[in-house]
Amino acid sequence: MQEPFVAPKSTEEFRHLFPPTGQQTPTEEPVLKPSISEGTTSSISTTSSVVSSNAGIDYVIVFKFPTNVTKGDETITSRPQLQSHVAASLTDITTRLTKVNLRFQVRPGKEDGTLLILVSSPVGPIKQEYRQERVRDFLLGVRVDEIEDTSTSTAVTDQAFNDLTDAERLRLVHEIITQPESDGGAGISVHVDEYVDSIMPLHDDKFNNAWLKSWSTKWLITDNDLLKIRDHFGEKIAYYFAFIQTYFIWLSVPAGLGLLVYLTHSNTLTIWYSLSMLIWAILFTEMWKRKEHELAIHWGVRNYSKHEKRRTEFKGEKMVKDHITGEETPYVSAWKLFGRRVASLPGVAVGAFLLSIIVGFVFLLQLFLHEYYNGPFRQFLHYTPTVGYVLLIPTMTGIYSKWVKILTDWEMHRTDASWEYSYTQKIFIANFLVGYLSLFITAWVYIPFGDHVIPYLVEFNVSHEHKTVDFLRLRAQLVYFVVTGQLVGFLTEMVVPYALKRIMPEAKKLSEKVTKKERKSSNTDLANIADAEEAKFMEKVYKEVALEEYNIYTDYVEMVIQFGYVSMFSTVWPLTSVCALINNWVEIRGDAIKICKYTRRPIPHRAESIGPWLGNMETLVWLSSITMGSFAYLFHPSTNIHSPYTPIFTLLAILLSEHLFVALRAGVRAGLSLVPSWSEWLIRKEEYKLKKVWLERMVGNYKQFVERSVDQENGNADLTDALSTKIWSHHLDKEVECNQGLQYIQNAFKTT
Repeated sequence: MQEPFVAPKSTEEFRHLFPPTGQQTPTEEPVLKPSISEGTTSSISTTSSVVSSNAGIDYVIVFKFPTNVTKGDETITSRPQLQSHVAASLTDITTRLTKVNLRFQVRPGKEDGTLLILVSSPVGPIKQEYRQERVRDFLLGVRVDEIEDTSTSTAVTDQAFNDLTDAERLRLVHEIITQPESDGGAGISVHVDEYVDSIMPLHDDKFNNAWLKSWSTKWLITDNDLLKIRDHFGEKIAYYFAFIQTYFIWLSVPAGLGLLVYLTHSNTLTIWYSLSMLIWAILFTEMWKRKEHELAIHWGVRNYSKHEKRRTEFKGEKMVKDHITGEETPYVSAWKLFGRRVASLPGVAVGAFLLSIIVGFVFLLQLFLHEYYNGPFRQFLHYTPTVGYVLLIPTMTGIYSKWVKILTDWEMHRTDASWEYSYTQKIFIANFLVGYLSLFITAWVYIPFGDHVIPYLVEFNVSHEHKTVDFLRLRAQLVYFVVTGQLVGFLTEMVVPYALKRIMPEAKKLSEKVTKKERKSSNTDLANIADAEEAKFMEKVYKEVALEEYNIYTDYVEMVIQFGYVSMFSTVWPLTSVCALINNWVEIRGDAIKICKYTRRPIPHRAESIGPWLGNMETLVWLSSITMGSFAYLFHPSTNIHSPYTPIFTLLAILLSEHLFVALRAGVRAGLSLVPSWSEWLIRKEEYKLKKVWLERMVGNYKQFVERSVDQENGNADLTDALSTKIWSHHLDKEVECNQGLQYIQNAFKTT
């Protein structure tokens, strides 16, 4: 289906339609530093009907700076020089906030070397940013409303602005703060400004408490619940909860089949169940595509992915004139960008290789202690691999994540979408290795060739209780990963943060009593606040600043890796889907608690899908066809797994299964294309309405163009030459000409 417009791909292509926000006439509200309890609330309440909560504070910019000169820093060699540098940085930030007409006030932080810049936006800058966003949405085909009646368009736009959700307001203010100065923003970013540690919105405690109370009493999450999340946290967070809820419902099918297979075929593989899981995985991914498309239309973000927002961090090597808008834009040669992409691959490969070594070491240690070791302390050493998995693997994964983030930043991505795709793929590689590498080694290396290890054990006098290797070993490995992984995830996401939240304040107080050292900055601001309500609010700000950033990548990785266990390995242990179903019911509520209580409030970004994660899931579905074919042959009772022809027949089974996957996917897509979707109907309706409105406007202009103003009554204004005048001068009466024609017909019949 073709779009009604060829939409611009970047902000620069339509930014010239409007002057930047910072160049607008200053609003009536001056940029000042009001008291939270007095000036801010009253001022905001009289200027905007889309007032945010939290005393009108939209964002907190955490400004962290060193108070002592760092050794090895050649640019700053003294404390006065460092103080001057920090002061200049703060002044630069406040100047840029002033330029875009944002209010702000600077408060001391809870820790030494920390300032909190509390930012609030009057209605003027938000309206300007809102206007630019609506134009961009119209050009991209995101929204095509407000076009039917031009006489009421202003009233419709005003009403739409007054109906802004909390997420939309915060997103607009975030755009003003972070987008480049050339685009009309303040250009403030943690990657650009040296001492800006983070930019964070504050939690709405009233909403959070109502949200958690509502979900604690429900078995299923409705579309209305998801809409509330979208209105408060933005589409990106809402899509995650929509995905996990849809995935939870779809898991009921393999969970029921898996339970049946486990009760009837507990120690054998079932071919029909493997085929059913492959069909289920294909159906789920294809139906989720349709679901997220419907949500994009329902939430008003269809085609938003076409908006390629330039990252504030992208400065380019030089400024060049844009061929479309004629404006100066940052530029980096394509060869250099391509070179950086290619050069980062060895860095990712090295990180993945080192992570694979760690995973392989933990796997071999577990294998040795469980299968072969029969020496002293065996009952205690038996749990060593589990401890290593819990402590070592997450630590190494975290180091890898930080490393690939540095590489992704170094690649100089021009847009946020490009950066996110590259970073997501790198993160997926790491978690793929952690989640599946040992299972693949067990299935394709250890089980076929494990019995060849026994002679070496005898040769080195290693006592063991090793038995014949079969697929039950792979099942035990899978149970270990599924159950342990879910328990570790629950502990790290829920139990550990709760314990730290309880223990750390008490430990901090005890430490201060022991050292008898009170930080001057910790209570300075609160001591100077006479109003108890304001002091209580600042305590809330300090607590939220101390929280960690919410990382949506971690939650997506957990669900996608679990989907891989279900789609690729359920044939080995049919109860995998049952465990996933139970885990996800807890997970969706646990993630809600995590967002509300244990992490900072996420910035409400827009999105029209779950992004690259869907492609990663489709890759896992393809891999499930490979595991299905290989397991069906390798673990069949009639297969001689130690035969020299086993590798060849295994490859043939994989080839057959992979072709079956291609055929099934094509059939499912063809079948679903025949099923009508209300989203497609709504899109066609919107496009028809849009074309009709513009056609009516065009026809109106065309009528004015074709109307003749000279000699309209007799229509002879175009008779300019002598011959045409001679021929037409006596034949301009249409009624006479018609009667003359009838007379000719009568004469013709009389003569015959």
